[in-house]
Amino acid sequence: MTGTIVLLDLAGWVALLLWGIHMIRTGVQRAYGADLKRVLGASLGRPLKALLAGLGVTMVLQSSTATGLMATSFAAGGLVERVPALAVMLGANVGTALIVKALSFDVAKAAPILVLVGAVAFRRAGGPKGRALGRIAIGLGLVLLALIQLVATLEPFTSAPGLQAVLRAVLADAVIALLLGAILAWAAHSSVAVVLLVAAVAQQGIVPIETALALVLGANLGSSLNPLLASREAAGRRVALGNLLVRLVGCVAALPSLSWSAENLTSVVGASRDAVADFHVLFNLALAAVGLPLLRPLSVLVGGLLPDRTVAATEPPLRLGGGLAETPSIALGLAARHALRMADRLEVMLTDSTHLLSGEEGSQERIRLAERDIDTRGAEIQRFLAKLDPKSLSSAGSPPW
Repeated sequence: MTGTIVLLDLAGWVALLLWGIHMIRTGVQRAYGADLKRVLGASLGRPLKALLAGLGVTMVLQSSTATGLMATSFAAGGLVERVPALAVMLGANVGTALIVKALSFDVAKAAPILVLVGAVAFRRAGGPKGRALGRIAIGLGLVLLALIQLVATLEPFTSAPGLQAVLRAVLADAVIALLLGAILAWAAHSSVAVVLLVAAVAQQGIVPIETALALVLGANLGSSLNPLLASREAAGRRVALGNLLVRLVGCVAALPSLSWSAENLTSVVGASRDAVADFHVLFNLALAAVGLPLLRPLSVLVGGLLPDRTVAATEPPLRLGGGLAETPSIALGLAARHALRMADRLEVMLTDSTHLLSGEEGSQERIRLAERDIDTRGAEIQRFLAKLDPKSLSSAGSPPW
């Protein structure tokens, strides 16, 4: 098998893995999205309760990014204090690690059964919830199938010492491996997929276990960038920044002990795949245990790094986007908030209209800028809502593929 074909095979199976995770997430959101958001919102009173809620919601959604977007949307809307929102992010990180651990077990034989059951449920279900549950089963089956094929595709590399030597030379520096893992997780919008891929590579002995652990650290760091880049409001960005800082400090602290961690994990659990998954879980549990008591000073720190700004009349509207169209409940909440901002700008226009009648200097220019702002915001909201699938927003409809 030529190198090009092998790379194409790897790309295809990774794409199938990502698509399976996407199907699970969207299926859960369509079946229970509103309920999950309500549960998460009701659990944001105390940090420990918020952490557990973030863990549970993430394990159901199969995505810490989606949970993070919920938390940042609550914070951006002023519905929750920053400390509980940061606790949700810690819980989401642990939830993602537990997902990886669950998928690392030898459950490959369940893949065809899950796809079969999911296909029957999707075709035969009478309502949208049944079809969404079928979608979840199909997605889980595709994830397991992709993992099986990834391991099979990587197996020939175990007898290619030249390639192994090249990879070991390139990734010999743990910092380079960490950066590569971060880039992969950021690009894939999924630390789950990247850590599972790293576990498969380590299982075949293509890279040493120490390098695999550095890649896992990078995957943790890279996945925390997505909520930060997706959130356009200062309150939401503070929560995402806090999560990024926690993981960054954790990565810096864990890097010097990678050799020790690799040696002890392999001696305890044996298999490299299990060592990678266990390290991922232990790392995020440690961050949660250390970070939970420090959330209040962390909240003060991110508040200082991203202070509130006075919104000028000439400031362009905040942009909706960042992949939020895949989470309808969050998307509608953000669109509603932007619509309320339009109403605020209209109130400014009406106030300035009375000033204009009294001859106040500058009122005409303020009215003109406010009108332009309202028009731009309205067009942005329309474009954003047009990206949403109307069937996924209707209880009477059924989600398409």
